Amino acid sequence: MESSGSAWGRNIFSAQVFRSVLALDNGSFAIVYSGNGSQSDTGANLRIYGPMRVALSSRIPVATGNGVVGTRLARVGSDGIAVIWVESVSLKLAIHAAVTGAMVVSESTLATLPNNDNQSWNVAMLASGEIVVAYAKNGSNDLAFKRFNASGVLQGSEVLVEAGANPSCVGVLPLAAGGFVVHYFRSAVATAYKFARFNAAGALQGALTTLAVTTFNRNVTPAERNAMELGNGNLAFVDTSSSTNAGVRLYDALGNFLSTVVAATGASGMPNTVCICPRQFGGFWLAVGGQLYEYDNAGTSLRQSAVAGFAPFMLLDRAGNGPVMVSHLVGGGFTVVLSSWSADLSAVENTLTLSTSSSYPLSYAWTEVLSNGMLASVVCGQASTGAATVHVSIPQAASILGIVQEPAAAGAVVRVATAGKFASTQSFSGPAFDRRSATPPGTRGVAVGTAAILGGLAG
Repeated sequence: MESSGSAWGRNIFSAQVFRSVLALDNGSFAIVYSGNGSQSDTGANLRIYGPMRVALSSRIPVATGNGVVGTRLARVGSDGIAVIWVESVSLKLAIHAAVTGAMVVSESTLATLPNNDNQSWNVAMLASGEIVVAYAKNGSNDLAFKRFNASGVLQGSEVLVEAGANPSCVGVLPLAAGGFVVHYFRSAVATAYKFARFNAAGALQGALTTLAVTTFNRNVTPAERNAMELGNGNLAFVDTSSSTNAGVRLYDALGNFLSTVVAATGASGMPNTVCICPRQFGGFWLAVGGQLYEYDNAGTSLRQSAVAGFAPFMLLDRAGNGPVMVSHLVGGGFTVVLSSWSADLSAVENTLTLSTSSSYPLSYAWTEVLSNGMLASVVCGQASTGAATVHVSIPQAASILGIVQEPAAAGAVVRVATAGKFASTQSFSGPAFDRRSATPPGTRGVAVGTAAILGGLAG
């Protein structure tokens, strides 16, 4: 990601997953990472990339302080990027332009946390363009949130979710109707998993709801994927009521309990094996270890995979096809792989290794679906291979329909070369393609799903 220095990206986590990649418009994306080249916890940085992993900006320093721990991204407004990070125990916010990465609002402190744990806070953008930042408060251990507009101005005041909750696994789920859900594990007395619904103005809707009164049955990241909204407005949460069950609990849009969907049972720790993802046209995917299940909005089982794949830490939906698994394999070091499934879940179509180390464990990772259907990933190993790396991949095999031969604005008519093929197991840095004189070296093009993406670099 950077040509000099090795300490780019916090390298002391233990296989954590949090949003360090953010999809932007036109297939572009942003990444955030800590470090200054020599110290991985000094400073926070932003970079903007185009759809072919071409850097559209140089490294943009967001912060220069010491003790930077977690860094997350969220869209804000129509053209902003909210950068949120923990510096020692201070939770901070800055806003940058999505096109250029230029600073719009300089850093400010939102709250003081009880510790520098990444699971004690989270952020999401609402349908209105505002962002919600939920966090644990130092001293009181309350769970609270604040809302900010695209100019970084606080909307209303701080809202208390639960006093003395001492929360962990904090997540914010934006809802299509404009509101949001805050979900978390209460680790204080009478431990429990809970959620609360709020409207777009931050007013509580209904009552604080207990998902399960239980011990810490699920403690894996990402907390962002512990809950999802389905196509009919129902809410689904990973079921934590039993350490031996793997499934979800379904609620309607008003927060009323509907049913529990148990996909599998087993030994203690089953909730930690669950990975969920909504389908774009209704229903949801659920993985238990490497076993995949497909359900409709009501939780009725539609099919399950004939074979098991790698156990994922993220599931990504592909419209009209099976999902993509993002998996972390352990064995002397680590390997992060993408696996794409057929629509009928009968087989894994392709497996692509993003990053691997034979000696050092994984520090953190994230994969994001881009607006053009491609996938962008960041993977960071622990020291001494702690530099974060960025990857762009196609979530299925594809043939190139054509590549543009000249620069042009989106939607313009341009000359296109139409020879060559591109396989999903190849990287953008070196695909096999027809190098005839009509094709400038370095250009790329792909077909994703049913849409042809004719993109590339001229010259």
